[in-house]
Amino acid sequence: MTTPLSVLVVDDEAPARAKVKRFLADDARFTLAGEAQDGAEAVARIEALKPHLVLLDIQMPGLTGFEVLETLGPEHCPEVIFSTAYDQFALKAFDAHAVDYLLKPYDAERFRRALDKAWTRLDGGRTDTERLKALLSSLEPPREKPLERLLVKTGEAWVALRVDRVSRFSAEDKYVRVFSDEGQHLVRQTLKHLEERLDPRRFVRVHRSELVNLDAVVRLEPWSHGDGLLMLRDGGSVVLSRTYREAFLERWGVEG
Repeated sequence: MTTPLSVLVVDDEAPARAKVKRFLADDARFTLAGEAQDGAEAVARIEALKPHLVLLDIQMPGLTGFEVLETLGPEHCPEVIFSTAYDQFALKAFDAHAVDYLLKPYDAERFRRALDKAWTRLDGGRTDTERLKALLSSLEPPREKPLERLLVKTGEAWVALRVDRVSRFSAEDKYVRVFSDEGQHLVRQTLKHLEERLDPRRFVRVHRSELVNLDAVVRLEPWSHGDGLLMLRDGGSVVLSRTYREAFLERWGVEG
């Protein structure tokens, strides 16, 4: 491969981005495609620039490095070198699936070794989707609190949508449709994955393909064959399957 590989640098700290750019300038195999200072900007830049490699900080305000990868999905992810302050135990997982990790602070020699690994992996011109899927499933950090924001696309821009403004999540093939006060959006996540991350005191499964915000439910009407019909604050409705009826009523604060 004679053409330099493009690299996107993602870090919320300007000095850290400057350091990476300085190190990159010394390696003719790679060229700077651009930089991003937060997760939303990173997703937009990756989609627009389609870099071969992303040097990705994990701990960023608003949207973490992991959430950037989750938003993109494995089919749309470039190769990744993590930049992180995580301990050695967590880094064993990174080493199994990511190109490499850079434990802050790192020097030019350590950075060069990471680029060597990236060059070896990318020289074949192909990204390993299955390995990236394993990366997304095994590298999630412990979550101290439920999901508060979800990155959605509005026109050409990515915006962080507060989940308390969402009335329901509906599964559609490999996507989930998000119904919110700002309209409808499709995200590349599974309903099961979202359910695991949402606050169970607020969001409840009412159907195999539906999650509902309890605060959005206006009333419950009888339906058929033991099912019910939930009327929502936005004027929409969703079927309450008898399979989930008891759990819903308990969470909604109704007995019987």
